Amino acid sequence: MGGGEQWLLAVPVGVVYVVAFVLPFAEAAAFVGLVVPGETALLLAGVVAGLGRADPLVVAACGIAGAVAGDSVGFEIGRRLGPRLTAGRLGRAIGPARWARAEGFVRRYGAHAVFLGRWVGFARALVPALAGATGLDYRRFLFWNALSGAVWASTVTLVGYLAGHSWQHVERVFGEAVLLVLLVGAAVWATVAIARWVARHPDRVRAWASRQAARPNVRKVLTHYDRQVRWLARRFEPRTVLGLQLTTGVVLVMAAGWFFGSVLQDVIVGEESVRGDGPVLRWLAAHRDSEVTAALEFAHRLTGVWGALATAAAGTLLTRAGPRALVSATGGWALAVGIGLAVAALVGRPGPAPEYAVVGVSAPGAFPAVGVACTTAVAAVIARLGGGRARTWGRAVAWWTVAVLWAGLAGVAVAYLGAGWATDVLGGWVLGGLSAVIVLTLGRLRSRLRAEGPPAQDTPPLAP
Repeated sequence: MGGGEQWLLAVPVGVVYVVAFVLPFAEAAAFVGLVVPGETALLLAGVVAGLGRADPLVVAACGIAGAVAGDSVGFEIGRRLGPRLTAGRLGRAIGPARWARAEGFVRRYGAHAVFLGRWVGFARALVPALAGATGLDYRRFLFWNALSGAVWASTVTLVGYLAGHSWQHVERVFGEAVLLVLLVGAAVWATVAIARWVARHPDRVRAWASRQAARPNVRKVLTHYDRQVRWLARRFEPRTVLGLQLTTGVVLVMAAGWFFGSVLQDVIVGEESVRGDGPVLRWLAAHRDSEVTAALEFAHRLTGVWGALATAAAGTLLTRAGPRALVSATGGWALAVGIGLAVAALVGRPGPAPEYAVVGVSAPGAFPAVGVACTTAVAAVIARLGGGRARTWGRAVAWWTVAVLWAGLAGVAVAYLGAGWATDVLGGWVLGGLSAVIVLTLGRLRSRLRAEGPPAQDTPPLAP
């Protein structure tokens, strides 16, 4: 019996029931849900029930009672305070951004927000009070409140109960692969957290860029090289055929090509970065677990060469960008396959030894990881097309976040399964990005040339 299980079983059953009631109650009644979600208590109480220490029906009943009663108190608080709800000291402490999100949620869904908000953290704490402040009829509120409380509390308790039944198995898996799970979890969390911040603060991102341009040293350079800077700025003119799209694409192609060449050089001559491949592979092999391995083998098939082609087809449907999106996505895939196989055949780098490899290398050589390159290229193309058609900044960021996580999963699967070395994965990421940039740049240039005709003559950069 693990330490976590012993700790849970040591909690008196009466305390389990009290906590299962109090925390869901305090979520809306005292806005505690903004700090500690109520499902935390219900999940743990459900785990205890799954271990045989508590009655799951009583746990669910406590959660339902606490959720319904707490939301009713929150409704009454909002009804009594009215407009003062957001303007008072408590409202200022919660913050205008949270209130604005909750108000938008209520305006969008009306009375149904009481039910839907139960499944959204910030809304679960604020919607009941806003419903009271806006004058929603209590009988309508109570109906949706009781329905949502019953469904939500029962579901969360059931999840905890099932987890309690499989507690020893879960503890064994995470005990053997704890470091790997924590590292991957931290990387995913950091990616999502950064993406959410960028999505919610577009003005601050633009302001940061403006502040960098306004720094004294930067302004000094811009002033000293005024003519050259103005010429360069014309290259980024969106109105010109050979302006922003081509210039940006060329810069990115040069940067990605240089980076790929650097990694390739390290692989050929055995530089310092390649010498870490062995220790990384041995560490991953030592922390493998059968369940994690099975999951990543499935992910490896999804993100392989042919899996990436299927992703191109499915992803272009989601973008709703038409046949050109499919052409661009498959073009990025084909370019990554062509360059990847050619480089792999020329370099001929052997893959990891069989004792460390769960999956063998399928390409003529391990470098670069061709499947990773294809997945990265397709993900980048789809993210660019989907994000370009997004109506809001947040949705555009979401497209790119999913693309980064999908390409990251492809690389993690290859490294973990021993289907390639760490530098092979790095080379695959860079090659995929390079392929995507080339395809997107050529596609935009072709569209511009068709729309505007041949490019206009331009003045040499340093002409007197």
